[in-house]
Amino acid sequence: MERLRPIGVGWHSVVHSQDYTRIELTLKPTAARYEGGTQNMAGMLALGASLDLLQELNLETVGAAILDITDRACERLREIGATIVSDRRREHRGGGQRSGIVAFELPGRDSLAVKKHCLTRQVVLSCRAGRLRISPHAYNNEEDLDRLIDALTSFSS
Repeated sequence: MERLRPIGVGWHSVVHSQDYTRIELTLKPTAARYEGGTQNMAGMLALGASLDLLQELNLETVGAAILDITDRACERLREIGATIVSDRRREHRGGGQRSGIVAFELPGRDSLAVKKHCLTRQVVLSCRAGRLRISPHAYNNEEDLDRLIDALTSFSS
């Protein structure tokens, strides 16, 4: 095994394959190091279709809608006691702009347990580095925010 060089290294090949916060290339000590993982073909096709659709739309309008729904999500999250971790200033970090991704914490609650609970309520969010994360888009609306807030407030630790 030490003489063979893995050429298709991927997320399956590394020791911490499920921990996306660790960017380390420590290969597994077993033959699993040669299992790189498959390319996300469906995702690549969907990305192409998504880019085609976005080219038909006014990107400034889409961007404004994303920031609007994200700002409203932040307001609603703060109302239920969440701490917004994402930088929401209009311009930050060397002139960068705020994004449609919102990382937040619910003090005193286990983020992974909250994520699992939300999935049972058909609300999808991510858990990264112990924080919850949402990524609203232009197609999300107030009903989606209501479902998010209802799922979060119905969680009992």
